[in-house]
Amino acid sequence: MAFDASRLVSRSLVRSWYFRPARLGAAVAAGIAGVLLTTAVLVVYFAVQDALRGAPITAVRDGIVAVEARAPGGMAPSVVEEVEKRTGLPTTTMLVVSASRIADDGATTPMLVFGVDRSLSDFVGDDLAKRTRDRPLGPDEVYLAAAWAQPRGIKAGDTIRVGGTTDVRSWKVAAVLPGEVANRGSMIIAPRPAVAKAFGRSTFTDAILIDQDGRDRARVVADATKAVDGAGTVKAPQDLLSGYRKSFQTFLTILSMFAVIAVLTAGVVLFLTWRLALDDARPALARMRLTGVRTRHLMLGSAAVMLPILLVSYAIGVVLGVLVGSRLGSFAQQITDLSQQAVTPGTPWQMPALGALLAAVLMFVAAWVSGVRRFTRVQAIEAVSGRGEIAVLPGGTRKPALIGAGLLAVGVVVVLAGPDMARAVGLVPLLAGATLLSVVLPVLIGLVLRKGDPGPVRLVVSRQLQLGWRRNAALCMTFTVSVVSAVAMAGVAISIKSEVAASVERWTPGDLFVQAAPLGTNLRNETLPKELEQKVRATEGVEAVTTFSFTYAELGERRVQVWSWGRSDLDRLSRLTVTQGPADVLNQLDDDNIAVSVNYADAQNVSAGDTMELPLPTGHREVRIKAVVDDSASDGGMVVVSPELYAEMSGSTQVYAFFVGIGDSADPGQVRDRLAAIVEPSHPRSRVVNQQTLRDTVGNITARLVSAFEVFAWVMFVLAVLIGAATLASGLVERQRGNALLRLSGTSAKSVRTQLTVEVVLIAAGSAALSLPVGWLAIVALLDAQAVQSGIRPPVEIPVLLSAVSLPLVIACMLLALRIANPGKANTPLRELLAQD
Repeated sequence: MAFDASRLVSRSLVRSWYFRPARLGAAVAAGIAGVLLTTAVLVVYFAVQDALRGAPITAVRDGIVAVEARAPGGMAPSVVEEVEKRTGLPTTTMLVVSASRIADDGATTPMLVFGVDRSLSDFVGDDLAKRTRDRPLGPDEVYLAAAWAQPRGIKAGDTIRVGGTTDVRSWKVAAVLPGEVANRGSMIIAPRPAVAKAFGRSTFTDAILIDQDGRDRARVVADATKAVDGAGTVKAPQDLLSGYRKSFQTFLTILSMFAVIAVLTAGVVLFLTWRLALDDARPALARMRLTGVRTRHLMLGSAAVMLPILLVSYAIGVVLGVLVGSRLGSFAQQITDLSQQAVTPGTPWQMPALGALLAAVLMFVAAWVSGVRRFTRVQAIEAVSGRGEIAVLPGGTRKPALIGAGLLAVGVVVVLAGPDMARAVGLVPLLAGATLLSVVLPVLIGLVLRKGDPGPVRLVVSRQLQLGWRRNAALCMTFTVSVVSAVAMAGVAISIKSEVAASVERWTPGDLFVQAAPLGTNLRNETLPKELEQKVRATEGVEAVTTFSFTYAELGERRVQVWSWGRSDLDRLSRLTVTQGPADVLNQLDDDNIAVSVNYADAQNVSAGDTMELPLPTGHREVRIKAVVDDSASDGGMVVVSPELYAEMSGSTQVYAFFVGIGDSADPGQVRDRLAAIVEPSHPRSRVVNQQTLRDTVGNITARLVSAFEVFAWVMFVLAVLIGAATLASGLVERQRGNALLRLSGTSAKSVRTQLTVEVVLIAAGSAALSLPVGWLAIVALLDAQAVQSGIRPPVEIPVLLSAVSLPLVIACMLLALRIANPGKANTPLRELLAQD
């Protein structure tokens, strides 16, 4: 009997949707859009996290402890000896270098090069150990991973060309190892002496592997930590090269906030649309109750019909979401390139797909349970007759309106008057107040329309805004949340992009810039020998030259950029703005004095005169902050050191670029060609660019980094508006009976259309009036939130285009919904509409 009753409910629900397909269309469309949005944003989120996780080393066996250098130059031999002495365990050392493999056609592929000792075979799995022992490496021979070599047709005995520090090296492939080994296969294993020679790495070490040999791991970690004395970090082998997740905090923080907002928005859309789909079927399900059907039958029967909607929505939405997210996954590759590591990012779709499924199931269960429970609380006969729908009276809106207004006021005060690091808290009452006010906003508009002497249209519109308050509240809430989210995220992206562009202009006053590789894709070890400075200076048309060096060092719990200028021609080629300390700070830096950027000082709460520790290959040193300079181009901040201290930290005199000033009468194009002729023979990826090209390149990199946020803001907004329009179209279909009664009473079709148009325009206008100011204020709160990690506090910029088109786009989509629903169907005979029920 229970099965028959449940099946009867299912048949009734299907029949009601058969005669009103707009219900079903809105539910499926909302499901697809919600799953698509959730999946896409999670694909981007996990792709970026995966890219910054580093190059996973999968070949190291269990029972191994790793030590990774904190200084860019690695760890000195004395540190390695101290580790061996304190632990008393077998060790092996590695160099880890980012390089480019150069194909026959000149195309380059970033790869990690591991310079290893012969003892490496004792620290890897049995199969790999056997293969490396059976075929040991010669002086200029390398191992490749099958996952990378086989798709490219490279086999044992072939020769590969790799760009070194001073020239291009040719290495013979000794063997192709099975699997990935490390960095998803994009790696080269070479003898340590060959790597050191090719990249000028002398005797320093990037990583140490320690064999526990059955000892307690905690004790081994403690002994190794004491031995390195700040020169390295002790970690698990799989976490080697993972420090770059501590960089790019601005984008990671924004991405995290955006992911949360996007998933919540998608959840709201799913819940409201699926809940309304059940509400629309209320008369049909209520009649089942008159025949004796119990609540459990309603639950089972409705679930049997709703589950296919969930499954179809998920199946289509997750595929589209992965496709959209992977298209925006270049964001992950861009961050990887900027980290200067030859890491190969993937497209992790499993976790996004699982997250989207979880969100969809939760929203489905919430909508299903709450929907069935709500209409079982209404008397069945009233649900059928429509008397269960009661207009909200003035007193019914007072409490939620006052609470919403109070929360909104608190949020405004905190955001506008709160101190730094506290404004982000105002985002919570802002969003809560806007959401609560959007629920009662249509009713409040209806109450206002009743004031004075309303005409027939005003009276009917006001009644409908109050009578259909649930559906109107769902529409208004959907539009409000989507506009607030989209405007806030777009504003944050635009503000940061403008601030970074202004910052770049302050440190690029040169005319030409000689680089070892294109900006934004240059790897950590793609540098130029300092000895080239004399050739550059002697070039015809060149008047001034200074060096610029750039790398990362691990300070505390994060990777921080380290900058250094040479000591020549600084007046011509450097215009740093000093906010604390001497204006000529670059001339006053030495082994014990450094400068830091404003955003680093804010994030770490330091100022001129404070001291901090810098990692060195031999340990660490306490240095004094001489000055604070104005800069926001470095995410999370940077430190500026003297060229001598930089050479000590990096263990090398190599430079990142030469900044060049040319004479007034010199032709920039000809000077550029002369400089390129000097550099290109030994550095095939080198570039010589002018000032505007460099600034545009940096601006484009920043634009690409934040463009994903802007694109997602638009996608989220448009999807929410379209779903709102589909929901509105479904609701208008439900009003066909009422419209037919209006026509029978003598109302013209034009008057019906006018009434419906006024309703949707008022809802859209009210939503825009509430959401736009809240979205603008949310920009301030979100910028304050990301500044906790990045230290960047750019001036607030309003996304003018998105703000301007939000209301017209909402109105256009809602009018489109009117067109789809076709209120002219009010001409349908009333007896036919009654027969459908």
